[in-house]
Amino acid sequence: MARLSSWYAKYRGGGVVYFPGRLVGREAELAKMAGWARTARAGTGQVAFVVGEAGLGKTALLELTAETAGSLGMRVLKATAQELERQRPFAVISACLGVDTESADASLARAGEILRGEGRYGMPGGLGEAAGSDFAAVETMLGLIDDLCTQQPLALFLDDLQWADSASLLVVQRLLRSVHQLPLLLVGAYRPAPQGDVDRLSRSLALGNHPILELTPLPPPAVSALLAGLCGGAPGPRLRRMAEGAAGNPWYVMELAAALRREDAIDLRDGLAEVPLDCPQPSLTHLINHRLRYLREEVLQVLRAASVLGTGCTLTDLATVLDRPTHELLSILAEAGTAGILRDAGDRLVFRHDLIRHALYDAVPGPARALLHLRTAQALAGAGAVPERVAEHLLVATSASGDFLIDWLLGSAVPLTSRAPAMALLLIDQALELAGPTDPRRGQLQLYRAVAELSSGRLAEAEETARCALARTRGPGWEGPLRWIIVHASFARGRPDLALVEIRAACGRPGVSALEALRFRAFSATCLFALGRLTEAGAVASATRRAAEAMDDAAALADALHILAAKRFLEAPGTEALELARHAARLTPEPLHPAQRIRLQLTLVNRYMDLDRYQDAQRTLAAVHETTKHTGDIYLPWYHLSCALLAFHAGRWDDALTEIEAGLDPGKRFRMCRALRGVAALISLHRGRQSAAEAHLTAAAAATDSSDITWYYAHLPLCADALADEARGHPERAYARLTAAFDRGVGGHLPGQLSLGLLTPDLVRLALTHNDTTNARRYAEAARRRADHSGTPYHLGDALRCQGLLDRDPDLLLEAARCYHQAPRPLSEAHAYTDAAELLAQQRRPARARALLDQALEVYTRMDAQWDMARALARLRAHAVHRSARRPRSSARLGWEALTDTEHLVAGHVASGHSNPEIAARMYISRRTVGTHVSHILQKLGMTSRVELAAEVIRRRSPDEPPSPH
Repeated sequence: MARLSSWYAKYRGGGVVYFPGRLVGREAELAKMAGWARTARAGTGQVAFVVGEAGLGKTALLELTAETAGSLGMRVLKATAQELERQRPFAVISACLGVDTESADASLARAGEILRGEGRYGMPGGLGEAAGSDFAAVETMLGLIDDLCTQQPLALFLDDLQWADSASLLVVQRLLRSVHQLPLLLVGAYRPAPQGDVDRLSRSLALGNHPILELTPLPPPAVSALLAGLCGGAPGPRLRRMAEGAAGNPWYVMELAAALRREDAIDLRDGLAEVPLDCPQPSLTHLINHRLRYLREEVLQVLRAASVLGTGCTLTDLATVLDRPTHELLSILAEAGTAGILRDAGDRLVFRHDLIRHALYDAVPGPARALLHLRTAQALAGAGAVPERVAEHLLVATSASGDFLIDWLLGSAVPLTSRAPAMALLLIDQALELAGPTDPRRGQLQLYRAVAELSSGRLAEAEETARCALARTRGPGWEGPLRWIIVHASFARGRPDLALVEIRAACGRPGVSALEALRFRAFSATCLFALGRLTEAGAVASATRRAAEAMDDAAALADALHILAAKRFLEAPGTEALELARHAARLTPEPLHPAQRIRLQLTLVNRYMDLDRYQDAQRTLAAVHETTKHTGDIYLPWYHLSCALLAFHAGRWDDALTEIEAGLDPGKRFRMCRALRGVAALISLHRGRQSAAEAHLTAAAAATDSSDITWYYAHLPLCADALADEARGHPERAYARLTAAFDRGVGGHLPGQLSLGLLTPDLVRLALTHNDTTNARRYAEAARRRADHSGTPYHLGDALRCQGLLDRDPDLLLEAARCYHQAPRPLSEAHAYTDAAELLAQQRRPARARALLDQALEVYTRMDAQWDMARALARLRAHAVHRSARRPRSSARLGWEALTDTEHLVAGHVASGHSNPEIAARMYISRRTVGTHVSHILQKLGMTSRVELAAEVIRRRSPDEPPSPH
């Protein structure tokens, strides 16, 4: 609804009063919006969405609220979703934030680079099935908003969200989780769209108790007030009856009044506005056309071209398409503005209402419209526009695009697939329909189609497309890439056996080069390893290593070293295995795909953890976290899992849970959440939170993880299931579960006796409980062999604990506890204290047993391991040993005492004015992890916003205490 010059009507009772800055009949909504803006300005973020049919005043409500936010000192950013851009990922949110690779702002330019997705091209599932799940880009957008909120209270206004792309809506949905922490006002508007993405967003808004303002038609008194302001007098009976046809739609009323004024059909007498008796009731379409018919044909032609370009095109775009100088168009557009067709929107051409644009667009015949879209695409391509903008028009041009579409795709398919794989697939399919069966360009198009499907996670389709292309394409250079797609698609689907068959077929083909064959052989070692055929994998990797060094190929060498290191770690963990892993990770990054390098680095992190080199693990995580954030894919949940395991082993369980929470969203999308759930279940069980543990175990069992990476962590949900069996009072089930895994392997791939060495203390304990001494000795021997190879405190602790339990020797158990303390592995340390205390109690040495029980309880208390505390107390109570009178302080769950060391650091950074991305950079953790920490801090302290938290931290600081480092 447009403004009535600078005056807006407001009715009270039967009278009409005029006030500046008011919308007729929307006073209550404006007041609510202003209140939410003030609350957001004070630090507690607010979300409000306006829903209503076209013409009810959604845009005007957003504009006036934006003015209010600006007057409060908030930074105001606005964008309108475009129907033409629905297929372009992140279109409306990137337009709102000003993301552009050419931006002078480094963070906006960097965000533009990430949106290109070049590091994820050709990576199975790397770009998300519809690109809306591109977590790297989503995180980047959320990080930008965090940064902007730190600089100044922020107000975001997103209009016409019924046209918004799914990726932008995902950003909005994710923003809802943390909006209360930020000085942020988020306002959106949309028309009702059942079963669409915006409808799903609406349901999530309702679930989160975020307000939705439903605009209804204006009541008759408001319509009369509006007419009085438009016509210069109170409406007479006939004018009021005519206005009833508008059904309370204010834009319809305004168009009606404008048309009547243009026809001089309003008679003003004695303050009453009336129309002639024979004045017909016009439809809204008629009213729009009535406005347009007063324009010159030249103006209409320009406006029709602008309607094809879409709302928000620039004058430069229009001049390029029409091949006319901008100065000629300026006078034409000025005429359109005077006629109320266009409205001022800076450097962009925006129609006063989308219904006007549709009327102009629909007036162009279908074939002419297709040609105009093609001409627009050609002009944009010639001007160097980003491929998504060209693709938007080619999608509409359909068969009219002809050879231009095919030739353009051959040069733009790679960047288009990286940015918008769904658009790329649609256009490639169109191009394949246009290209004849003998067209020499068909093979390259099929290759691009297979890569787009692979990048989108459509693995079976990618494999099928590549096979069909192989059967029909004879051109040189195509066979190797197509066979790579088949191999990687098979492997990513969890079928390393099929991938191995394809590799062997590829290596014997004349169309596969010597370098490609070498890389295929290197990857075959990965397939063999995944199948548990370790001897063959080692032999192939060793041969490939020598060949790769001779050919100086880093990609093949990295794969070979990775498998040699993994095999050595299983058989003999120690310095030699670690050096192989470090050698792989040190390879020059240039010839490696970013995903391959991340894989090597995260693998190295876990090797460091196995060998108690926590500082090295932390340094490697810090070095890789930025690249992981930008690459996304399965490496994002893997990164969070690695951080969670590091914290879990060190006894920082709250930090571990924070990492798990941050990793579950990408874990669900990239099928790597079973291990995350397993660690969360373990923590919940140890803390005595049975219902939470059961929820995690149920979710883990239902997960459809398929990546080879998940196989290496199959022991985590296994351990959680076994511990749950014990917690339910069924130790025999736990023992049977662990014994079967140790003997037959877990996940059906890696040998259990090699991969499950960490379970040996639990296996020995449960075996002795079931009087199975023979197997207990077998498990203890496995632990000893592992310790002999590595010599690390953790592995030595396991070996000593196993032997101490077998020999019933408390001194060995205390030596194990010392090793665990050195590692550090506090949970295992406390278990060793408990085991030793129980043996000493049985040996009638209660004083020493009580002292060790107290030591165990102190460690358990630090981790809030309530279940372990209760079990230790029960085990010692059976021998008449009780805790000392001086009990360890209970672990607080609320208040400042409940904050972990990490949470105290995060709170200090918040008080220093750092945004979540800035805190993440300083602490070498992810933005998602920081956001989860902030949420936990606010929950523990009973606060609602970062502003409130910062004020309290500053108040509590001593005068001499410095703020967090900038």
